[in-house]
Amino acid sequence: MTYPPLSQTLKDFLATLRRGEERSGVVTSIERFGVFVDLDGAPEPSVGFIPPPEVSWKWISSCDEVVTAGQRVTAAVLGVDTQMRGQAVLSLIALQPNPWLAWVDRIGSVLRGPVTKQVPFGIFVSVDDGMDGLIHNSELAQLGIEHNIQVGDELTVQIAEVEPAMRRIRLSLPARGTA
Repeated sequence: MTYPPLSQTLKDFLATLRRGEERSGVVTSIERFGVFVDLDGAPEPSVGFIPPPEVSWKWISSCDEVVTAGQRVTAAVLGVDTQMRGQAVLSLIALQPNPWLAWVDRIGSVLRGPVTKQVPFGIFVSVDDGMDGLIHNSELAQLGIEHNIQVGDELTVQIAEVEPAMRRIRLSLPARGTA
């Protein structure tokens, strides 16, 4: 795809942005591939762009679950494209503590939560508001219960592994007598 040449004014503006700095602006549109933001002081509209993984730490199916058009936001600058698109790549989550880190200390903990989704490789169980962990089918098959679980069922699970960088929690079913 060919992009129109960038104006010198836009290039100059983008050159002032530094990785990690906070910038504010107004959400102009929300697309399936991200959020466009009119950055304060930008010479052109929609210079800021927030990719979906940078909108929320929690799993979301659409960015409009977190932001709305016309909403004022403050985000961290992740990078700048001065060659093709003329955009500043932004992050809302970079300005928030990573909630996944707190789960590392909870490995081995047993808790209850509802099944939120069934997928071909396992089931997801809610461990906190908007945060789900996965029980792999191999774990369910060992107990012979993979076909007996439905979305909404409450399960007692144990936190087996946490990968904060990947935003993953692997769950297991606790040994009988530990729940």
